Amino acid sequence: MFPFCINIATFLLRLCSFECGKVSAFITKKEKKDVIDGDDLKAMRKNAGISQELMARKLECDRKTISNYEQGVSDIKSKQLFRWLMLCKIDTRALLNEIRQISGSLNRHDVSKLQDDEK
Repeated sequence: MFPFCINIATFLLRLCSFECGKVSAFITKKEKKDVIDGDDLKAMRKNAGISQELMARKLECDRKTISNYEQGVSDIKSKQLFRWLMLCKIDTRALLNEIRQISGSLNRHDVSKLQDDEK
């Protein structure tokens, strides 16, 4: 198994900062260690024995898009990132469980105080 570790809380913060499903482009070098970048995507894909062509078919895009993600030319959409992780056999259960806990917690509390989200 590919030794892949990610700080879940940091990933969630990054996930919450997605704009229109894309990762924000303003990440400092110091923060680089807390995000998944193109080199990480490529390493995961290669470790799983998946070609760019096969990954493109699985994600329903073209090979050039995969290349652009891996070279950092374009940002991967959040849905595609999760599919990428699953295709590469990266265990996302802990991350998904934490997201569900947060979601459930918000649903149990008075969310009416979050009016600025609805404007």
